[in-house]
Amino acid sequence: MIQTQSKRQQIVVAVAAHFLKEGLRNSSLRAMGDSVGISDRMVVYYFDKKDALVREALLLIAENLTEWLDKALPGRNVSGAQLVRTLTDLSKSGGTKPLQELWFELVGLAIRGEEPYKTVAGLFVEEYEDWIRGKLPARDKHRAAAILAEIEGTLMINLLRN
Repeated sequence: MIQTQSKRQQIVVAVAAHFLKEGLRNSSLRAMGDSVGISDRMVVYYFDKKDALVREALLLIAENLTEWLDKALPGRNVSGAQLVRTLTDLSKSGGTKPLQELWFELVGLAIRGEEPYKTVAGLFVEEYEDWIRGKLPARDKHRAAAILAEIEGTLMINLLRN
């Protein structure tokens, strides 16, 4: 059982890296298996449904992003303006572009109602609203959704301009 869990985790990590490199458009079982070096049949052996693997890989990416954001902005009682400025400045580093592209691809699929993307995108939004709320002073916590929307809008415009 431990070996199976370890292999499942290896697959999730490799597929998460695949998504960051290739996006979601190339997320067939074969492509995901190739990213790990296993057949699509072996992917099905470890994950009964493709959606389960996609969901786990995307949630791993979100978890890693949250950890990275906590390191980049460890304090509390940060103003909304400072949050927006810091996060948009961080987004300009070349290393975050694949993540931003993946996020907006995920959003597009979610808006069309496609699963598991709709569910995962909803979880991301809740998680990042909560993260923002946790950074804000008590008087501004109600602004978390508006601040997230401002950050998202700025990221989208920056991606379109570059």
